[in-house]
Amino acid sequence: MPARIRHLACAVFGAALLLSSPGRAQQLGADTAPKAPAPAPTPTTPVEASAQMVTAAVKLMNANDGNGALDKLNEAIRLNPRSSGAYVLRASIYCQKKLWSQAEEDFKAAQQLVPTNVVLKFNIIEIKFMQKQFDAARPGYLALESDPDMGDFASYKVFLCDLAGGHEALAAKELAAFEKTGDASYYFGNAAWSITHQKFDDARSWLDSASHIYPPRKSAYYAEALIYLGYLPLPDAKPTPN
Repeated sequence: MPARIRHLACAVFGAALLLSSPGRAQQLGADTAPKAPAPAPTPTTPVEASAQMVTAAVKLMNANDGNGALDKLNEAIRLNPRSSGAYVLRASIYCQKKLWSQAEEDFKAAQQLVPTNVVLKFNIIEIKFMQKQFDAARPGYLALESDPDMGDFASYKVFLCDLAGGHEALAAKELAAFEKTGDASYYFGNAAWSITHQKFDDARSWLDSASHIYPPRKSAYYAEALIYLGYLPLPDAKPTPN
């Protein structure tokens, strides 16, 4: 679940898109004239034409042209309604535009095409979280706790739903359970708890410990939810009196 993507709590979230990477320019001799790039092959089927539209949409997204990318993806889906990648990318644009119902509809369309993809299931739940509908999002995250890859992160999101949703007693029990596992949820969960109780130095300590244990990409996923909730960045540390 992770083209310029954040954990966005809703951007493509790592959903696999098999797109051709740009070919490297050929090495030219010192006295060889530069050659014009070979033209893209002409698509022969609607599926191939759709794939080219998706590739073009990715380039436009990377150039911050969301509307242009949206046009390409609309055409890609018209040509190939079974393009799960086109639905995922279009949903991510809808998320950026806060068009939540359209985003949810597209993620569900992609999930129907790839029903075993747990990342797509997660994205559908994340739509609720991004709207701060914590009680509505919680059951979906809870259902993913048994997933071997998503489990700890799903438990962390359940905890955040309870903490941000006003169920602090339940969140406290979940935080205590994290200590038994020692996974990333333990560190980032304690950071979130410390922030909500105005213990910013403690939060910094938890986040610093996590940064030394987990790779940056994994830490970014967990921290992203804290940023979205407004917990990060932390207030500037108060200067220590002389």
